[in-house]
Amino acid sequence: MARILIADDSNVIRTRVASWIAHEHDLELVGQAENGARCVDLFQRLKPDVIILDVEMPELDGIETLRQIRAIDATVPVIMFSALTELGSRTTVASMLAGATDHVAKPASFRVEDETRRLLIARVRSLVRQRVFASLTGSTSVVEHHETQVPEAPEIIVVAASTGGPPALREFLTAVGRIEVPIVVVQHIPAHFLGLLVEQLATMLAADVAIGIDGETLAAGSVRFAPSGTHIEVRSREGRMLLGYSDLPPVNSCKPSADILFASAAMTARRPIAVILSGMGSDGLVGAGTIVANGGGVYAQDRRSSAVWGMPGSVVDQGLARLVGPPDRIGARIRLLSQRAVKV
Repeated sequence: MARILIADDSNVIRTRVASWIAHEHDLELVGQAENGARCVDLFQRLKPDVIILDVEMPELDGIETLRQIRAIDATVPVIMFSALTELGSRTTVASMLAGATDHVAKPASFRVEDETRRLLIARVRSLVRQRVFASLTGSTSVVEHHETQVPEAPEIIVVAASTGGPPALREFLTAVGRIEVPIVVVQHIPAHFLGLLVEQLATMLAADVAIGIDGETLAAGSVRFAPSGTHIEVRSREGRMLLGYSDLPPVNSCKPSADILFASAAMTARRPIAVILSGMGSDGLVGAGTIVANGGGVYAQDRRSSAVWGMPGSVVDQGLARLVGPPDRIGARIRLLSQRAVKV
């Protein structure tokens, strides 16, 4: 029985969600909080398995509530439950970067309530399964699987992330800093959040972070994200690396797919490095194999720091990862690698 805590200043929303959970045999609502301060108090006393957290609340808003919870527990799944307004979307993206595990939009009308209920319950169950799996199998710390001397820096860094990816990306990119190597990212996230995520990362990092454009030349120090609903590839023309869009069908139910990005980098760039951060499923696994087969390297986020260890765990299980560690450790290693030959 998974134990759920909800925090929302609307009694209507709390009552509605309570009724949804009451109909599920494997879920139990153990607490309701009308504001963030009450949520933090109940979390410490009740130790729920999942928290459903409103973004906009009086006294202590969702982001500050999340920060206080993360100071106590870095891994408990927190689903942000917010309205899809412009302000709500910006705040939700800020909460993702602060450590929210997932997000679900509140129903705009009674007509979509059943859809929202199904989605929220499915997300709760999925996060509970991941948490149980992690508790049963322990945690993987920083492990260097190989120590092979690398004679020169990689030509490109390609990154994959999904659920729990935004805060991992923030930590990774902060540690990398500005390097003389382009970075291309596939982050599975709804289209209405992608632009805001990229915008907030660009501001936080004071860096060249943007959504990639078809045909764009990849410049040193740039960070480019795949657009939602479009595969992105690394291509070569007259000695330059370019971005290219691809309208192939979804891969691993994902579009964009890390497998397509990774495979294209393996065929185009010298010694590409693939980084796999928190996310459900195994997108990037096949592409990571192609990277390794073509002389590149793979780094994976460790279980301890991952909100969901599906994607990084899949490459670790297959023995493809040179380094398994938290995002800042991976970023620091890549920063060194981009500057000089180091043992990885």
